Amino acid sequence: MDKQKTGELIKSARIKKGYTQVELGDLLGVTNKAISRWEKGDSFPDIGVIEELSRILDIRIQDIVIGEIKEKNTDSETAVTEVVRVAKLQDRVKKRELITGIVAVIIVGYMLMCGWYSFRGHIDSSGMYYLGISLAVILVVVFLKERLIGADPNRENADKRIYNIIGFGSMAYSFIMMIIVTGIFNNHEIQSWKIDGNIGRIINVQLIIIFILNLALLIIQNYVSMRKYEGETGREYSLIGACFTSMMYSWLLHTLTDIHSFNKYMIIIAAIVIIELLAVYIIRFCVTNHRQVS
Repeated sequence: MDKQKTGELIKSARIKKGYTQVELGDLLGVTNKAISRWEKGDSFPDIGVIEELSRILDIRIQDIVIGEIKEKNTDSETAVTEVVRVAKLQDRVKKRELITGIVAVIIVGYMLMCGWYSFRGHIDSSGMYYLGISLAVILVVVFLKERLIGADPNRENADKRIYNIIGFGSMAYSFIMMIIVTGIFNNHEIQSWKIDGNIGRIINVQLIIIFILNLALLIIQNYVSMRKYEGETGREYSLIGACFTSMMYSWLLHTLTDIHSFNKYMIIIAAIVIIELLAVYIIRFCVTNHRQVS
């Protein structure tokens, strides 16, 4: 089965029949986006619509599966075998999408809960360690999901860069902002830059914006990965790291006591996030290289 060849065959037959992608989608009961994914070779028609697709486009089922029109005396057993194999592959895709969806919902839900408590100051003095452990657990879960479901790094090279730029850029912005306001804090009474002061509120709002931006991109990235790459996972580490960086700095603002503690914990938080992200990237690099060697 060659999805690229099948896509070209479907496109050619559709044009020959004079259908647009929308019209063909309406006849099959699917969206024009599904037709577009088939024709681009990003996905394969569901086993349930192949028979109807064959009838509408006037091409044989085995030709759709194989991806090219063969002579009528071609061994039909090969086509039947391919159809069975396609059905099994599609079943795996659906399972991948289900697993990816469930894991994504759990992660996003947990991060929303952490964000709610962090930005409202409902986490006690041990909050930094709690959030640090939570970040480590989520990174491990995402890594295991990637190993279980699989991911094609070649497919993701184009779109993962923008996510990494935003994720790491958000972390850098949070850290730089905290350094800048430290200088401001030194020249003000402590009460004016605590969370109930004007400066503290402005900083907290920016941290909330960073959290919402990266969490939204995390959701979008997961959705795109499931729809475009048939359940394959994406690279979410930097976005997750940015969300937890903003939460931990908000915790620091809420638990602020003096400028010296603030400076110390500001650096510790940055170190925690960087070390955990580096660890997961190094482990992923080693595992990937080991598989290539094997």
